[in-house]
Amino acid sequence: MTDLPAIRATDLTIRRPRQRAVLARDLGAEVEAALQAAARSAHTARAYRQSIALFLHFVGEALGGEPLAVASKDGVKTTWAFVGRVDVLRRIEPGHLASFRAWREAQGDSANTASVRVYAVCTFLAVCYRDGIISDTQAQRLGVRVYKQRQKRDYKPTGRRLTREEVRMLQAAANLATIKGLRDRALLDLGLYAGLRCDELASLDLGDLKQDAGRWWIIFQGKGQKTRKVKLHDQAYNSLVAWLSATGRVPGQGSGPVFLAVNKGDALGSTALNTSSVNRLVSEYGVKAGLAPATGGNRLSPHDLRRTFARNAYDNGAPLPAIQRALGHADIGTTMTYIGADDSDTGGAVDFVRY
Repeated sequence: MTDLPAIRATDLTIRRPRQRAVLARDLGAEVEAALQAAARSAHTARAYRQSIALFLHFVGEALGGEPLAVASKDGVKTTWAFVGRVDVLRRIEPGHLASFRAWREAQGDSANTASVRVYAVCTFLAVCYRDGIISDTQAQRLGVRVYKQRQKRDYKPTGRRLTREEVRMLQAAANLATIKGLRDRALLDLGLYAGLRCDELASLDLGDLKQDAGRWWIIFQGKGQKTRKVKLHDQAYNSLVAWLSATGRVPGQGSGPVFLAVNKGDALGSTALNTSSVNRLVSEYGVKAGLAPATGGNRLSPHDLRRTFARNAYDNGAPLPAIQRALGHADIGTTMTYIGADDSDTGGAVDFVRY
């Protein structure tokens, strides 16, 4: 287990009786409260309980005391007992989360599994913050927000993630002997290999393509006016260069829309594609490749390419935080919904994409 420097205990003197009662709460009761709030299935509850228990076991010793969670086995089944009161949680610091991740990886967890465990712990701490156990200052240091219960959906969300074979079928549907086909292949590849949103594809400018340390990057303002820096995958770069070269342009030189209209005679236009055009283009290729219908909720969309990017990177070992940064998500929980996994689980996420 990683050694941590001694941490000075926080002053737990609470004047108001209600707060004293909160901090005297049994630790096991707060774990159950967190599971009731956040675990949406029995499988999720088991995974969260184990991750939280491992963290409390680790942090109890790191604080110089006894483990706060103790395991016992009944045959192959492991059960956890939680020890003590919740006031000890006020001594948790960011360094404990980082050291817990390092300890789990040293114990044999993959990077993805360690990330999911830390995510479960952060969810637990968010519930603790909601319940008044963690202070505002501590929550800010830990980077957690008050937990908010997710609204249950009364509809089945649409969207899909393409398989590797489906990706190849989609790419092959573009006729690279034409200007339009070169443009469309470049646009599809930026969705598949960079995870750009529909509006980001439509608004992409030549000035957003920049070279740094021998690699090409897309640096732009994404959703919420947040600056994103996404590494350009080699395949996406090759497709982009082929399209730009066919139109007399070079990456990193000049400005103007990357994706321009192409008329029915395969002649280059002067206007940029808008979001409606991008949506229609992706949908048409979904039909052309035999992957989706032309209309309705199951037609292929740019967001499906974005979800495909996230899932493929994840399946090939990209850490969740790297995928989160590439997609520009503020909350890693959003990233996990793109991946479509909620209980499993060097370099940027782009490096892990392989079709």
